[in-house]
Amino acid sequence: MEVPTKRFGTINVDEHKILRFPEGLIGFPEYRRYIVLDLDKGGFLQWLQCVDEASLGFVILDPRVPFVDYDPVFTPEDLEGLEASSADELVLLCVVTVPQDVKQMTANLLAPLVINPAKRLGKQVIISDPKYTTKHQVFSALRNLMKRTG
Repeated sequence: MEVPTKRFGTINVDEHKILRFPEGLIGFPEYRRYIVLDLDKGGFLQWLQCVDEASLGFVILDPRVPFVDYDPVFTPEDLEGLEASSADELVLLCVVTVPQDVKQMTANLLAPLVINPAKRLGKQVIISDPKYTTKHQVFSALRNLMKRTG
C-alpha cells in the first residue's frame, strides 16, 4: 500500500506492519493507524508515521536504550485492549521532542506507547509515577550510560 508522508514522500508499506491504536494518541484520537520507520541504520531513533495523515509523525525511541532503569508499572486497565496475556509480550516506545539543538532532545517517559507486536495493537498510557515526566534529557542519559559501561 502506498502512504504519502510529508517527511519521506510516498512510501510503500506492507499492510501487515501497520500498528493500530484504537484510542489514537494523546491529542490525536482520530488518527489510529501508524507505521514505524527507521530513521537511520543502526540508530536508536525511529519515526512513527500516521498512515492516514501525511503531516502527522513523531520521532520515537525504545526508552530502555538511554534510560536503562526505566520500569513503568502498568495497571490491568492500562493494558486493556492490547490482547496480551503478559506484559512480557509488550514493547515500549516513547515520543521524543527534537529541538533545533539536538543535544537538548527530550523523551516523554510519562506517557509511553505500549505495543503488542504480535497483534499490531498499541496504546499510549499515562503512568502515575512522579519520577517520570514528559521531558527526560536523552543525550545526558546516553552520556551517563556510556560512562557506566565505558
